[in-house]
Amino acid sequence: MSTYKTNRAILDKDENLELILELLSFSGGENTISEDQDTKANEARVIENWDAQSVGGMIRSKGFKQVAATAVPAAGQELDLLMHHIEGVSTTRIYGVTEGDLVYKNGAVLTVQSAAAFTAAKLSHGVSKGDKAWITNSTDNLLYATIGAGIATPADQPTAARERIYYNQFRLIAEGGGKTIYGSRAGTGNWTAADAWSLANDAWNIDLPDNTRGCAPGFPSGQETAVFTPFSAYSVFNAPNITYRKIPHARGCCAPYSIAQGDEGIFFMSEHPTLGVFLWDGTNWIDLTAFNDFVDDVNLDQRIYGVYRNKKYYFIYNETGSGVTYPNRVKIYDTGLGRWMGRPVNSSVADNFGYPTLLRYDNNELYAASSRKEVLYELETTDNSDETENTEANYKTKDFSSADFSVAGGGRFPVDEVRLKLEKLVVTYFGLAGSITIQWTADRGAISGSKTITMSATGDLINTTFNVNSSLLVALSSIPDKTVTFTFPNKAVGRRFNFQILNSATGERVKIRRIKIHAIALEEA
Repeated sequence: MSTYKTNRAILDKDENLELILELLSFSGGENTISEDQDTKANEARVIENWDAQSVGGMIRSKGFKQVAATAVPAAGQELDLLMHHIEGVSTTRIYGVTEGDLVYKNGAVLTVQSAAAFTAAKLSHGVSKGDKAWITNSTDNLLYATIGAGIATPADQPTAARERIYYNQFRLIAEGGGKTIYGSRAGTGNWTAADAWSLANDAWNIDLPDNTRGCAPGFPSGQETAVFTPFSAYSVFNAPNITYRKIPHARGCCAPYSIAQGDEGIFFMSEHPTLGVFLWDGTNWIDLTAFNDFVDDVNLDQRIYGVYRNKKYYFIYNETGSGVTYPNRVKIYDTGLGRWMGRPVNSSVADNFGYPTLLRYDNNELYAASSRKEVLYELETTDNSDETENTEANYKTKDFSSADFSVAGGGRFPVDEVRLKLEKLVVTYFGLAGSITIQWTADRGAISGSKTITMSATGDLINTTFNVNSSLLVALSSIPDKTVTFTFPNKAVGRRFNFQILNSATGERVKIRRIKIHAIALEEA
């Protein structure tokens, strides 16, 4: 290859100038709005079904599995409630409401406990307190269930049916569907009494300036209840002599079921005054979607859910323009890494996630009801497996220019938009099944190509599965990380490149430690 000359001194070399781009960290976050020059090197345009590793690599996400259904799940009969209930010290049950029937998980089957207990197709809400599963919706008012018995109506209910029920400071709290919030008498023994919600005792109610849109009981100090409206939020406190105050700089909530409390604060979806998914830490209102455009496609007219588990917030919604009316997208915000990632449902399962619940009284597993059928899934399995179903993973980088590369001898390359010729790509990974596909694109699609690395090799690999020196077969569990190198074709020339990493398989979840792209700088055209 000839020596290239340019008016830029950095390129005036007798030998080709080698540059290196190392994708060492895949944990920076998904970013789909900023211009490439404003986007960090470890931020991606798309992250789907890849989980970050602490050393900067990534591993294919865990799988999910069906854990319960009816004999023949009927299409369109989704669950309108999913909740985890505890009675006594350790007796638990998973309850749901579908087509008005109160059902429970009975092994791998959803069994009807009380038929026609609720209005069909009415979104319901529940809380497990005082050895009872309390359930309400905007039509049926407050009912309760106990394990092994049917649905029951307490002797007293809130004056007006409320959409959601909570617990804080020894009281049940009902809100939603109007401006009035109701608080029961204090003490579990009083909640089924004839005067449970009577102001003649120590029950309370109060009207806020607007219809309520969800609660965060006990937040931030434990004594009050934060109540959202579409445009703001209020602190309700001092029961039974109840009062409220407006929370400074508050965002409103447009999706009550998106509210989830985590270690970092309260997560929720807001439309006013700013559209976005927010985190309220008790003081600050942090827009988690400021650099993510998926929030523009959240269909606010359909069901939206949120749930928190192990430093991650799961956001389940319907995408505008999808052609369907049920939740069909899952986004996950990793609080430790400050990033969003997608969690597409395996296309072979042909279903979507809906109403979620955390099994907080058992093992903290995350369950989600189907958004279309009477089916329950375990969303993030505890056994760290893929559950024999392909998990389709996709990672797409931003467009890298020459300024993102380093000089092979050390230091950043100081010139932007220099033409590059890609030479080779070095991948360090661990995996025993399936394949990794790495795609590259130059100058926004002008030229592209791909390379597939098969991880299930046929035969022995010298000094990997077969040790030449001692003729000893190495045990499967001791197989080390592998490093492979492949060259780019001569056409891989351009000023900007992006890379896509795909994996879909069952079995051992593939781990990618790092990727290095080697290139040479060319003269300017």
